[in-house]
Amino acid sequence: MKPLLKRPCNECPWRRDHPAGWLGGYRPEDFTQQIQFDGPPLPCHKTIPGDGTDARAMCAGALIFMRNSCKGAHHPDYGDALDTVEPDTATVFAWSHEFIDHHCNPDKWLERVRARMTAQR
Repeated sequence: MKPLLKRPCNECPWRRDHPAGWLGGYRPEDFTQQIQFDGPPLPCHKTIPGDGTDARAMCAGALIFMRNSCKGAHHPDYGDALDTVEPDTATVFAWSHEFIDHHCNPDKWLERVRARMTAQR
């Protein structure tokens, strides 16, 4: 898996505008623990081929999250992946508690979406 992507995809769970709680059956803590405890790189779900082979790219959102939260990559599979992305706290969460709070509170997220839609009318 390589760090081919520079920006998180439009469906990336690390994005602040991602639908709260939509994590493919995983808990928010599963994502943050993978990063906090130096697990292997998270794959970009959009680059996983349908033939059962591994993902073709690392999750850019996870890499940016790591940069935002000043987390180094100690797992050997990361290589220089963190050097390929820039921090972006406007698009991607900066801290684990933000990610967890967002994905554990879908009603709060829905209120923000409704408020934005009402303001646009």
